[in-house]
Amino acid sequence: MRDLDIRGAGNLLGGEQSGFIAEIGFEMYQKILDEAIRELKRSEFKDLFKEEIQQQDDFVKDCSIDTDLEILIPDKYVESITERLSLYSRLDNCESEKELQEFHAEMLDRFGPIPASVEDLFTTVRCRKIAVEMGFEKMLLKAETLKCFFVSNPDSPYFQSETFNGLLQFLQSGTNKAKLKQVGKNGILVAI
Repeated sequence: MRDLDIRGAGNLLGGEQSGFIAEIGFEMYQKILDEAIRELKRSEFKDLFKEEIQQQDDFVKDCSIDTDLEILIPDKYVESITERLSLYSRLDNCESEKELQEFHAEMLDRFGPIPASVEDLFTTVRCRKIAVEMGFEKMLLKAETLKCFFVSNPDSPYFQSETFNGLLQFLQSGTNKAKLKQVGKNGILVAI
């Protein structure tokens, strides 16, 4: 992949693909490609990559979040569209809590007091990272109800993992308001 970063993907993938790359951006294209390769390793070529799959405990690469909260960088706070897009990208690439705190401090220093919608955006990024660690592919936060959807593939090794078993034990302990529900044929969710 590093070679693609350096030389570009146009000649390697052909005109049609490079046009697609230009539309969505190379970084997003790499994410999509990585996810597709990961999915193929876990499904069609699972016997070939059995050891690699067992060593990985990241069963979910990303978690989508659907919410009725306003989580954005307002144009009154950062006027330049290009700058806002760059900030979103940088926020998405923060890997640790320390990086998030440093980025938060930088935004405060550069743009002044941080609006509530940006604070909510930072909180959402933190939640998304925790959700990925817990094995959630999707989170819905609407009308003060949180629904978290597990890995959609019922044959995923996730359901035999320590992460899933620990989460089940926590849910069955009865010390919380969360409920485990079957949704559709293959979906399982935690509703809080």
